[in-house]
Amino acid sequence: MIIRYACALMALLLFCGCESQSPNYAALGLVDISGTVKLDGQPVEGAVVVFEDLNDGTMSYGMTGSSGEYSLMFNSEKSGIMPGEKKVRIGTTIRILGLNTDEGEGESEGEGGEEGESAATPAGEDAIPEAYRKETPLRVTVEPSTSTVNFDLASDGSTTSPE
Repeated sequence: MIIRYACALMALLLFCGCESQSPNYAALGLVDISGTVKLDGQPVEGAVVVFEDLNDGTMSYGMTGSSGEYSLMFNSEKSGIMPGEKKVRIGTTIRILGLNTDEGEGESEGEGGEEGESAATPAGEDAIPEAYRKETPLRVTVEPSTSTVNFDLASDGSTTSPE
């Protein structure tokens, strides 16, 4: 009898533990951000744009289309980004699992190797200067009223301010 109750209790605990809960996105205060990425005034296609929080390292990301336009995603289900100060990395060889690579291909959030190269650039080359990928000078403060952040980068890697 005790074994039966113990098994029933275990089953109940397992059932409750397996219930998936959706994140409370409203509590995060996500802000929808979009914009364009240009290099020397020309739109950049296939660039990954990563906004990384300076305090906790959380990231939102997007990928540019043919006109250089991007929209940030908080995760694979929800668009947006949490407010706060962010550093921004941009590159055509940056890989984000589920965005521009599948499981087992390339690298996630690093420099692409042979498997993770962008079709828009020669093997191993990034269309965006390294200065905007590694120790990027790009910083943005996301406010609830922010909706557009454009980047006009320079091929010499000089610091530019987001618009």
